Amino acid sequence: MSSNYVIFIRNPISMDLSDTTKGFLQSMIYEPDSPTEFYVLDKITGKHIASYDLPDNIMFFHSVNGYDYIDPCTNEVNIHIDLCAYTDRVPYNDYHLSNILDPSAPFQDGVLVRYELESVGKADPTTFVQATTKAAIGGTFLELPRIAKSASMVHGYRYVYGISGHGGPSPGTSVPIGRLGNGLKAVHCSFLSHVTKCDWETGTFKEWWPENGESAPCEPIFIQRPGAKDEDDGIVLTIVINREATHSILVAIDGKTFKEIARADMPQVYALGPHGTFIEGEFGV
Repeated sequence: MSSNYVIFIRNPISMDLSDTTKGFLQSMIYEPDSPTEFYVLDKITGKHIASYDLPDNIMFFHSVNGYDYIDPCTNEVNIHIDLCAYTDRVPYNDYHLSNILDPSAPFQDGVLVRYELESVGKADPTTFVQATTKAAIGGTFLELPRIAKSASMVHGYRYVYGISGHGGPSPGTSVPIGRLGNGLKAVHCSFLSHVTKCDWETGTFKEWWPENGESAPCEPIFIQRPGAKDEDDGIVLTIVINREATHSILVAIDGKTFKEIARADMPQVYALGPHGTFIEGEFGV
């Protein structure tokens, strides 16, 4: 969503429902010749007002942010949509348990890309207009993206935090798979190896790698300092698994320098958690 619009994005996939014995992921069919489509709806009226597509299609697993703004050159409303984009494959299949236990190919991470939908107010919803790639941050890959809450739907926001992995084993040895990490077996983790901070303004990024052989950091959660004036003034929390795969560790990373500033051992393994949130307050036991 942006402040004034809801943007629905259609990935170039279809569902094969002819075999009801197949699981959800196995029923997905990638359509290499189909475009990725963007449908824009007005938040107030609920009406479909514009349609855009990318002929050279992409897939996405998670969106990052979106905002609308007035283009100073045209005085028209444009929309920017930031995604972790993939090409030539369905990324969801990488996270199927059978593929994690026995990967069929190196894992592919999403690239942080900004897409622009131009002149929304002049668009005809029955006609597709080509979306354009406005920016991308090269040299790194990103998934499970998070931003500061204050940056949501804000034109000119800068920072994106996420998990990266480049297809090879993580620094640690093995990761337990199963409920609370005590289940099926231990496997080498071939994705989710480190945490990355990307800067849209400079096009650069910083990385935090576990130093003691830990592996599998979970989705980073950015907590802004109360009263902060800078967007990245705060801490980033993530959870990693220790080298021996006997327990997890909560790690705090400085939002500005992206250096580790604190850690706390957890009493159990928190196995590959994908999502989370931070709730401020005092809670009784």
